[in-house]
Amino acid sequence: MFRPNLHLATAAIFLFLSGISTTPGIAQATGEKRPLVIADSRGDYGLLAPFAHMKNGPAYLYTSYIFDTLVAQDKQGNPVPGLATAWTRSTDGLSWEIELDDRARWHDGKPVTAEDVAFTVTYMAEHPYAFASTSGIASVEILTSTRLKLQLKQSDAGFVSGLLTSLPILPQHIYSSISNPEVFAERAAATGSGPYILETQDKAQGRYLLRRNEDYYRGTPLYPAVAIVKMSTDAAIVALKRGEIDVITDVPLDRAEAIRSSGFKLVEAPSNHPMRLTFNHAGPFSAKAARQALAHVIDRQALVDIAYRGAAVVADPGFFQKGSPWRDPQGQLSYPVDISKANALLTSLGWSRDEAGRWSSNNQPITLRLVAQPQAKAVATAVTDQLEAFGLAVDLRLLELAQVQQQIETGHYELALFSSSTLGDPVSLIRKVFGPAFNSDRFPDHPELRNLLQEQAISANAADRLSLLHKAQALYAEELPSLFLVNPIWATAHNDRVSPTFLPDGVAIGIPMAMHQAVLLPPVSQATGKAAR
Repeated sequence: MFRPNLHLATAAIFLFLSGISTTPGIAQATGEKRPLVIADSRGDYGLLAPFAHMKNGPAYLYTSYIFDTLVAQDKQGNPVPGLATAWTRSTDGLSWEIELDDRARWHDGKPVTAEDVAFTVTYMAEHPYAFASTSGIASVEILTSTRLKLQLKQSDAGFVSGLLTSLPILPQHIYSSISNPEVFAERAAATGSGPYILETQDKAQGRYLLRRNEDYYRGTPLYPAVAIVKMSTDAAIVALKRGEIDVITDVPLDRAEAIRSSGFKLVEAPSNHPMRLTFNHAGPFSAKAARQALAHVIDRQALVDIAYRGAAVVADPGFFQKGSPWRDPQGQLSYPVDISKANALLTSLGWSRDEAGRWSSNNQPITLRLVAQPQAKAVATAVTDQLEAFGLAVDLRLLELAQVQQQIETGHYELALFSSSTLGDPVSLIRKVFGPAFNSDRFPDHPELRNLLQEQAISANAADRLSLLHKAQALYAEELPSLFLVNPIWATAHNDRVSPTFLPDGVAIGIPMAMHQAVLLPPVSQATGKAAR
């Protein structure tokens, strides 16, 4: 049930919904009562509800305006109370006691209870949710209407920054009767407990209007409404100058100067979704020396300059990127371009060059099949050019995602290009390195690296865990399960009504977007969650 709001039922808002670009002067017409308007070039994200939204980061982020998690993040990315006011770990790390905020209410007015949390854990075990897994929870015990205990199958070092921060809590009274949430697209599916309430969705135009939850338990949200509109970058820049929108979520850096010269602000940061080169470890790159040779051949700064036109930085080889709270800034290999060293490494493996400078192994010419998706064409072409200049023949295949997956799973490749996140708690890093997924490293078993990643995932001591991760970072940089190439820079433009920020480790599971929920809220207190002593 959604309560009417007279402020939003104005002609200006309806004109906005029908087409903001055709409504000149809307900011002046509605003053500070107008929505905060976010321009997003990517369009429709589905119904903003768990299971119904598109399976991508922006859809999850916008859904977080409507659905709260137990633990929230402040504007620096620190854990702060969300639906939970406190979270206490047992001495053995196998259970957590959660205390809920008794002021929290669903958008239809019903209280948020421990029963809702227990239901969500069970329901998402039966109906897996792409952005949070409850499979590590062994049982849930309801203690009171606002207290519960979560028993884990094993200690989880990333439980707070992982599951508690990313799991949207569902209203039991709505979802308990839904047997297939993937097709539950009624408006009731978007009944959350968050700071904004879904008012209108225009699927065809990719537009949403969310109104402020006036009874929000964590304080009155800063803006009376939030509008999300699909708009090309060029149109959005014009609209920003006219005062019709407030934020452009994704700005190409070649437009940055035009935006700044118009008096607007730009917040930018490395995306920490680097482009990386993965290897077929059953092929010629089964040897570490061959992987290291390629690292010395590829000029990553040239990739930044040519393929990204400066809108990226050279990626670190040890998985974690600059700015990550998990990264050790000291002591990892950097792999400067060194053709002599690359020659020596390959020669040590028995590779040789013919009179034309082409490499062969066991008297067989080497041709490397490189697979990538069409959107990676610029960097794939630049990598191909560099490898061929070094004497390695390359068969570049630009394929759709399903075809890339098929090539990798059948082993019909030597190299593959992927963009993937290094953000979020590294509790699942072992899966990204050793897992069977086509876009993982698919690295053969390496006992030392595997043990480091397993130990950090269950470590109860933060300092010990960081030390383990630093050792894993150094070993990753040496072994090169994948070769990280370039780290694209993402930027968000805005006016003075709002102050977006990129978080050091991303939003929730590691989403690199600046318009996270904390931007829409007044400042909140630091977390009260604590470990048992």
